[in-house]
Amino acid sequence: MMNVGKQHSLIIFMHIPKTGGLTLRNIIDQQYSKDAILKFSRDGCKRIPTNRVDFTKIRCLYGHNRFGIHEQIPISTTYITMLRDPINRVISTYYFILARPQNRLHQKVKNMTLEEFITSEDKDIIIPVSNHQTRYLSGTKNPNIEKALKNMEESFKMVGITEMYNESVFLMKQELGWGNIDYQKRNVSKNRPKHEAIPESVIRLIKERNKLDYILYDTAKENLIKGINQLESTLKKQMSKYVERHSEKGKEKE
Repeated sequence: MMNVGKQHSLIIFMHIPKTGGLTLRNIIDQQYSKDAILKFSRDGCKRIPTNRVDFTKIRCLYGHNRFGIHEQIPISTTYITMLRDPINRVISTYYFILARPQNRLHQKVKNMTLEEFITSEDKDIIIPVSNHQTRYLSGTKNPNIEKALKNMEESFKMVGITEMYNESVFLMKQELGWGNIDYQKRNVSKNRPKHEAIPESVIRLIKERNKLDYILYDTAKENLIKGINQLESTLKKQMSKYVERHSEKGKEKE
């Protein structure tokens, strides 16, 4: 359990679907007591019951909440999140929906090919397929890359990269004063083909529909690499050992 006295702001973990978020929630659960974590409803559609929450005890809030939920919180906050290569995230989303009959989109998607899923005009499908990570960080109905980049720069303590999962978690530990960050993968999409097995025409479609997400992702990745390069030599060695120990676990397919 971390020393909460070192933390000056409530951490908001923005869990973007299919970015390794459940695994990170499990790591977060190791850092704080149960009564110090506020779990929130999907997409931040409902308001926080502020009249029933003692924010002097809460140290972290997490859920599928988009940027802006901090406006409901009466104390200082800072965000963290994970971003994933849009190609991997969209493909993972498709196979995740197919594998789960209880998913709200399953009936719509179950008879679609991946290409049909990506090019669907159904508004419920367009949202998770097109620039969804930018939508989360901009906090707007329509994805706004200028707002997303501004929010990332001004309001996020840490933005990790799913493809550099272990490096991201290690830097979060340093930035947030976390303790044990060992983990087991959670909510992994099964029977998903490798990226290389997806037709190039489908890859192009995903890229076309996620141009804003790639701007956001590339910027966050550059920042992450910069943060790694700025680590002192002792911490770099510790990170290398952690990455090596978790190399298989870090091949996140959530």
